[in-house]
Order: sequence, then structure tokens, then C-alpha cells
Amino acid sequence: MPKIVDRTERRAVLCQAAVAVFAEQGYHRATMQAVAERAGVSKGGVYEYFDSKEQLLLASAEMLLSAAFGQSIAALERDSGTLHERLESFAREALGTAEDWSELCLLLLQVWAELGPFEEGPLRTMMGRLYRESADRVQAVLDAAIENGEAAPHPSRAAALAIMASLDGMVLQAILVPDEFRSALATGAFYGWCRSLVPVAATEE
Repeated sequence: MPKIVDRTERRAVLCQAAVAVFAEQGYHRATMQAVAERAGVSKGGVYEYFDSKEQLLLASAEMLLSAAFGQSIAALERDSGTLHERLESFAREALGTAEDWSELCLLLLQVWAELGPFEEGPLRTMMGRLYRESADRVQAVLDAAIENGEAAPHPSRAAALAIMASLDGMVLQAILVPDEFRSALATGAFYGWCRSLVPVAATEE
């Protein structure tokens, strides 16, 4: 009886192998053969799921970034806790993700450096879409907090974008100066910064 292969699971395994290889060797130097060897499959097995290295990169980045953003924003969308408590949980989840998936973060830094900041293409389009969708979810939480009186009226879209941008900067520091960053993180200053972006209602202060 032929073995039944879960295609979604196999794609995930190939994407995880690709991230590791791309991070180690650089996107342009990496080969589909190296990805296949890391995943424990034949080169043809990789091409069965992905037509090109670029397609594999896009799928890998989207899968892991979607999971990372989703995991962090879910902490903000919880029903329990005050808005500021959930903002702190959101920041903790995001920064924890940066350490858990450091290979992905390094890969994305490499790709942006190689492509150039103004390069138009599928990667830029995909990442822009994920950022907009994530900012939409953060803004929805802030709008609900304004509506129920937990947060003071403020430009929620700008606050959502600022929160995403501040976390990006923290992730960059976590990659470039990890030891110093962990020491600074222990002070709670970064979490306080995220909270400060959203003014609480006067009754909540």
C-alpha cells in the first residue's frame, strides 16, 4: 500500500529546511540540492512542491512570518487582561519569536540587503501584505479599546504602525547585539515603550 504523504506537512518541512540553508549559505549561494539534503529528500522531491528557489523563499518567509505575527497578535487579541497588559504580552511574544526563529530573521536581513531597499518584486509585495494585515489586526484592538472606553481617543492606525515599527527595531537589536539586548530587555523599558504608544482613558490611569 503506497505511503500517504501529507502535502501541507511536507511543504512545511521543506520550508524549514530552506530557511536554515538560506540563512547559513545566503540566498543566492544556496542550492535546491542543499535544501533537499537538509530536508532528507531528493532534489526532485523539492521541485515537486516548488518550481524555483524564489518560490521556495517566498513560501518559507510567508509561512514563518505569518506564524510569528499571528502568535504575537493573538496575545493582544485575548479577552483577559487590560489593554496595557496585553500590549506587554504582545511585545514579549514578538521578541521571543525573534530568538526562536533567528535563522528566519537573519535570512530576511540578507535578502533585503541583496535585493536593495527599493526593489519591487514578490518578496516585497508579500511582506507588505503581511505587515498591512498585521497592522489591521492591531488597529482593530485599539479601536475596540477606544470604543469601550479603555483607551483615550488617539490615531489608532498611526499607533498600530508605530507598534509594528518599534518591534522591528527590537528584533534587529536582538539579532545584532543579542547579549546587550537581553540585558536591556530585563529592565522592562521596551515593554514600557510599547505601552506608551497607546494612551489609556483617564479613568484607567
